[in-house]
Amino acid sequence: MKRCPYCFESLDSRPSICPFCNQFLIEDLLDIDYQPTDKKKCIFCGMDILVESIICRYCHRWVDEAESNE
Repeated sequence: MKRCPYCFESLDSRPSICPFCNQFLIEDLLDIDYQPTDKKKCIFCGMDILVESIICRYCHRWVDEAESNE
């Protein structure tokens, strides 16, 4: 299953911009053979996002940078 390298959402095709997090897909899509189900709350907007995400698909903020600065 192909996933966005930023928000880990499933992608049906190879778009140039992820339809979920609006990031340009300059990196290769991830080919993951499992369905991630664990969620965490975005520290900016409070929405549930996948634990693996480094960008929130709702507010489009980089959550991994903010988490590493805490």
